[in-house]
Amino acid sequence: MSLAILALAACAKPPEAAAEVRVLVQLAQPLDDAARIAEQAARSSGRTARYVASSGGGWHVLALGCAGADDCEAAVQRLRADGSHFLAVQRDERKRIVTP
Repeated sequence: MSLAILALAACAKPPEAAAEVRVLVQLAQPLDDAARIAEQAARSSGRTARYVASSGGGWHVLALGCAGADDCEAAVQRLRADGSHFLAVQRDERKRIVTP
């Protein structure tokens, strides 16, 4: 009987893990304060936001916390809708090189 329970548990769908989406944003007004940029992104997206890095040319990389793929897409759309703070918002699809 315990083998049957283990088999069922192995087949059960795990709960959806928290996700993160990285975005590149260009600000409507220049700002160099990473904490303030992340705070504005959090207010605009409705999700947690973490400043990752400056990407040059007025672009900044942010990580938005979300509950899954659909939630991430909705958060990105809310950022894009906030034209008073963000001129441009795009997903960061650059390849990352991971070293051991």
